[in-house]
Amino acid sequence: MPRGATLRRGRTLVRSERQQKPEPMIKKEKRKLTPWVIYSRIISFWAPGVLLTKLGKMPDPGMQQAWREKIALVSLIVLVCAAVVYLTIFLTMTFCPQSAAKTQYRVFHYNDTTSGPSVIGILGGAFSTENATWTTRLDFTPVPGQDLTPYFNVPVPPSCQSSKLAGLRAPTQNVCGDNNGNGGCPLGDKDTAIQKNHLVSMDGRPVGYDWSDVQSGFFVLNGYVLNLSPYLITVGKKQKPGDILDEAIFGAANAGLVDATLLFQRTSQMKAAAQCLIDRYAAGVLAKDTPGCFAVNLFNYVALVVIGGIVLTRFFMAVIFQYVLSWQLVRRPPRSKVRPLSYNAAAPWTGKKPQTGGAVANLGKGDEDEL
Repeated sequence: MPRGATLRRGRTLVRSERQQKPEPMIKKEKRKLTPWVIYSRIISFWAPGVLLTKLGKMPDPGMQQAWREKIALVSLIVLVCAAVVYLTIFLTMTFCPQSAAKTQYRVFHYNDTTSGPSVIGILGGAFSTENATWTTRLDFTPVPGQDLTPYFNVPVPPSCQSSKLAGLRAPTQNVCGDNNGNGGCPLGDKDTAIQKNHLVSMDGRPVGYDWSDVQSGFFVLNGYVLNLSPYLITVGKKQKPGDILDEAIFGAANAGLVDATLLFQRTSQMKAAAQCLIDRYAAGVLAKDTPGCFAVNLFNYVALVVIGGIVLTRFFMAVIFQYVLSWQLVRRPPRSKVRPLSYNAAAPWTGKKPQTGGAVANLGKGDEDEL
């Protein structure tokens, strides 16, 4: 046999006519303006195409759009994480402040004759009148727990003198005039009158109001019951134009809005005004959970059930897999189902017999020339 006349296999895979062009990973086609595409372009407006081409080395529009969609996905993840942080930490602080969530077992309930009729309320605190010697006689018999703060001359608290409240009327309005509905403040200065009339504080116990006890001129703020009646009567029930605090007060006291907590959570000025109103017009505390506290507690219970259900489900699934299913996956099959390995056998999923004799017949024309 002459040299070189050996049977060999030609390199058919390097022929240009048999090569196939690989499909591009990103097809150059214009994306439709779906809401997702629009959002991705809005959230990545700070990265124009020129910047991505020069600095990001992404000249292809499809690559740029893929990058923008990654940024959009990251932004959604950040928003979800922020929502989780707010629901976990700040939800209770917003809708159920500490003053509203405190224990109610120490309160003296308004109009509760079983605890004794000789109790009045001053700035939300309960005072016993059992040994009182009134220097100024009242023309009525106080209801147990009734707020008598409007009958005292209460100085303006420091929280109402903040510069944040400049221009607002309610924080510094004089409510001891003859037109306040009580003929002024007949009992005089609060601290002096408490001593002269022998009013005894009941160990700091607050006066507790039920929802049905919150009458017209009263409303709930951060768990406190406020008595704005002297202020409303003094100003003639006329709202000051442009006064956002007056707008909230009149809306809460006259429009049947019992719980006005959300109205005072909008701005830092309204939050400062809320503390001022509590220090000056408090009549007691709410002896029931506020709607905000109820909603927060309901959300916490639902979240606990959902999260606990997910954790327990995963736990029991892991236990079942470990002790029930895993050993069945690794056990050896019986000998009757084990077949010896044959290199000439076809794959079991093809269902065809192996064909080797016609392999040479299937060679191309060029292959025959090279044999």
